[in-house]
Amino acid sequence: MNREIYLHTGFLPSSFSMYAMSLSFGLFLLEKPAWAVAVAAVGVILGWPFSILAFLPLTFYSLDKQFKQAFLSGAVTSIALLALSILVDHCYYQRWTSSVFNLLVYNVLGGGESHLYGIEGPLFYIRNGFNNFNFCFILALLFLGILPNCKKKVCP
Repeated sequence: MNREIYLHTGFLPSSFSMYAMSLSFGLFLLEKPAWAVAVAAVGVILGWPFSILAFLPLTFYSLDKQFKQAFLSGAVTSIALLALSILVDHCYYQRWTSSVFNLLVYNVLGGGESHLYGIEGPLFYIRNGFNNFNFCFILALLFLGILPNCKKKVCP
């Protein structure tokens, strides 16, 4: 009996963004903030656009550290990848569109046919945050209120 085993791999956008985040933070720790921002742009545009929230602290700190290099690196990478994405989308959909932009519009702004899956109000995110993170979510919200009052010698 001859059995062949096939290994199927898939491109999981969230996993790709996780790898990009690991590489990006590694580059940042190696004091290469411009490269870190470029890799972050790759992870957001080619991977999972919602991972931009996780990349924001690294990006802001990199811009603060080396503004010109980090900005140019991020801008050139983003423009090149978005242009490539639009060209590939045009080849597949036979019209000019951006799958990244459409994903964000649909999920963030509620555009298109979002009523198919239901629309939740702002309280949904608070309940969901508590369901997923329990008391850590409450502590994180409390920290946001305490942060502005924090003295510089305690919180640099």
